[in-house]
Amino acid sequence: MTVTTAPPPVESSPPTLRNRMLSDTSSAGEAGLGRIQLTLRYSVQRQRLIIVVHKIANLPLRDPANIPDPYVKLYLLPERSKDSKRKTETVKDNCNPVYDHTIEYIMSQGELNSKQLEVSVVTRKGLFSSGSPVIGQALVNLADYDLNKAVTSWYDLLPEVSRD
Repeated sequence: MTVTTAPPPVESSPPTLRNRMLSDTSSAGEAGLGRIQLTLRYSVQRQRLIIVVHKIANLPLRDPANIPDPYVKLYLLPERSKDSKRKTETVKDNCNPVYDHTIEYIMSQGELNSKQLEVSVVTRKGLFSSGSPVIGQALVNLADYDLNKAVTSWYDLLPEVSRD
């Protein structure tokens, strides 16, 4: 006899991010570009912001012959520098990739309130002929969360924000 148990519930944050949280009615997210699941927490002892990129769900498939090769690129804003850039590995031919990749930034706890995390889902393939390899983005305002405990949330991917 096989006994299966349900996984423990995932703690979610309150829906404080405008248009960034998973809507209950749309599995591909508000803009139809998919969703990304992240865990955020701050280690006071190690003076580090710890981000776990868990998975992406329901990336758009524009052409069945051209399945995306997605990876996740993160910047810690307001500085958009090489030093703040991090990325996951690429998962080939997948609209629902799983990463479970941990990324860390060294910073003081006081810096958290002035930082935002820009999360971009990018494809290595020419999925969008317009030239942009970015499938979608989420912008996470770190001041919106108590990161002394782990916060796991789904974020809708939205169209890339122009940086003019």
